[in-house]
Amino acid sequence: MQNYDVIVLGAGINGCGVAENLARAGKQVLLLDKGGVGRGTSSKSSRLIHGGLRYLETGQIHLVHESLHDRQRLVQLYPDLVAYKRFFLPIYKSSPRPGWMIRIGLWMYDLMSGSRSAGKSRTEDVEQFKARFSAFTSENLRSVLSYVDAKTHDQELCRRVADEFQQLGGTVIVHCDVESVVWDESGFQLSSSAGEFSAPILVNATGPWLDEVNEKYGLPAVYGIRKVSGIHLIFDGLVVPELMFMQTREKRIFFIIPEPENNQTLIGTTEREEDCLMGDLHAQEADIQYLLDQVNAYLKPDHQFHRKDVRDIYIGVRPLVRKKGDLSDVSREYKLDLHTKGKTQLLHIFGGKLTTYRSLAEKVVKVLGVRC
Repeated sequence: MQNYDVIVLGAGINGCGVAENLARAGKQVLLLDKGGVGRGTSSKSSRLIHGGLRYLETGQIHLVHESLHDRQRLVQLYPDLVAYKRFFLPIYKSSPRPGWMIRIGLWMYDLMSGSRSAGKSRTEDVEQFKARFSAFTSENLRSVLSYVDAKTHDQELCRRVADEFQQLGGTVIVHCDVESVVWDESGFQLSSSAGEFSAPILVNATGPWLDEVNEKYGLPAVYGIRKVSGIHLIFDGLVVPELMFMQTREKRIFFIIPEPENNQTLIGTTEREEDCLMGDLHAQEADIQYLLDQVNAYLKPDHQFHRKDVRDIYIGVRPLVRKKGDLSDVSREYKLDLHTKGKTQLLHIFGGKLTTYRSLAEKVVKVLGVRC
C-alpha cells in the first residue's frame, strides 16, 4: 500500500491544477487517470481562454469576472501557450442582437477585464472588413465590432501544468483503472491496475465522468452532472484571417478559428444534452450539418463548406452542474461538494472550464483547509 496525503482522480485541467496547488502547499499528491493527461474534455475544447462574453447576457457576472482575471494570469504565466487575440463580430440585418446591445456588452467586458494590455473593443471599418474577410457575404452587413480574448493549445496547457506538478514532487499515473474505492474513518483505500493506494483526502475531478465514477464506487454527492456535448469541425485552409465570434438566428453562438500553424480552420461548437455513458458518445450528423448550415449562411457561395470538406471532427462534453432533480440549472459556475467522515475528506469538483482552473484549484485548497 502506497500512502499519500491526497489522491486526485482525473488528469484533466482541473485535476492537474488542483494537484499542482496541493503539491505547492507541501502535500504528497497522487494524480490518477484512466487515459492520459488532458486526453478527455481538456483536449476537446475550442482552445480559447476567455471571459465568456455571452455569459453577461445570462447574468453570470461573477463567472465572467473570475474568467477575465484568470485569463490575464494565464497570459502572464504561459506567454508561449496563451496569447491575446482579436475577435471580429459582424452585425447583419438578420443578427438576433442589435449592434447597440453588443456594444454595451463589450463595454462591460472591457471594464471588467481591468487590463489595458489586452486591448479594448472597437468598431471596425466595414470596407476594410469586406476586403480582409473576402469569403464573407457583404449583403445586409450593418457594422463590424471587435474585442479581445485569448487562445491556447488546450492539451499542451494541461500537460504543462502536470509537468509543473511533477517538478514539485507529485506523482502522475495514467492508464490506471481504479477497481475499487473503500472509504472509512481512517481514509480512502484504492485498488487499481497500478497498485494499491491510500490517503485521508480524495478529490474527484473526473469532469463529465463524475456521475459514473460516483455510481461505480458508491460515493455520496449533492449535485449531478448535466452532460452537454459540443462538436468542432476542422477544415483545411484558412477561410478567415482572424478569429470570429458568430451568432445564429436562434441567438446561439459559434466560433470560427483560423490556425495558421496547421493551415486549418476550426469551427465550433454545438450544444446537445447527452444521456448516454461517456464511452458511448459520438458526433451526430445532425450537429455536423447544423454547424455547416450556420457558417455557410455567412459565406459567399464559392466559399461555402460541404460535408466532404470536413477534415476532422472532435466532440467534447461540458460538465454543467445541476442539483439532483433540477434540470433547469445549467449555470457554467462550478461547485465544490465536500463530504467528511471523521478526519477524512471527499471533495467532488462539479463543472469548471479551461479558463478558470487556477481560481478553482485555489478554492479547493482553501475548502480542504490546507495551509500553504
